[in-house]
Amino acid sequence: MVLETGDPATDAAMGVVSIRARVAGGRLPVRMYLYVNGDLAEAWTESEGEFDLSLDHYGPGRHAVTARAVDALGRWAGASMIVACAAVETVAGRE
Repeated sequence: MVLETGDPATDAAMGVVSIRARVAGGRLPVRMYLYVNGDLAEAWTESEGEFDLSLDHYGPGRHAVTARAVDALGRWAGASMIVACAAVETVAGRE
């Protein structure tokens, strides 16, 4: 299992922080659980084994991201990382 942040240049241009989780070597389909700061944020079932999540609505600061995957045979894998989200600058009258 690989857990990584998205492309920094693309994320900065879009004003987001994205997370990509990939699972290899398991029997498809794979069920993925993604936790942010210990709370379940998303759950997916995919046949490709690749998942994306944006951390926009978690606000600025450091966030603990943990991914757990379970394959069709019940085997599991996990990975964790700390992601720093910057404060989003807004222009008066615009969101």
